[in-house]
Amino acid sequence: MDDKSSRVSLEAAQKTTVPTPKPDKTAADEQKFFAHEENMQNAQLGWIGKIWGARTEKPDNVSAIIGIVLTVYLGVLIFWYPDNSQFSDIFSGITSIITLILGYLFGSSDRR
Repeated sequence: MDDKSSRVSLEAAQKTTVPTPKPDKTAADEQKFFAHEENMQNAQLGWIGKIWGARTEKPDNVSAIIGIVLTVYLGVLIFWYPDNSQFSDIFSGITSIITLILGYLFGSSDRR
């Protein structure tokens, strides 16, 4: 079986070409199906969902958005209005809400 005439040289093997297989009807149907599924998921996510996640994360999304807004407000309060007469009350109220939101977002959960 080790006949020298049946051996293929390396150069001949490198020069061979294999035609690209043509997709059949099943492949085309799968492509259409998965494109439809992707469009449906994108429609369900919405513009906030594309950043923050799907429907199951909506409570987390709302909490994160409120946390970001309050953090920005707190930064504005600290850097532009530090002489406000009610600064300490506003600061303590907002920081307690932010820590509550962070505890909700990153705390442990028994959901499985």
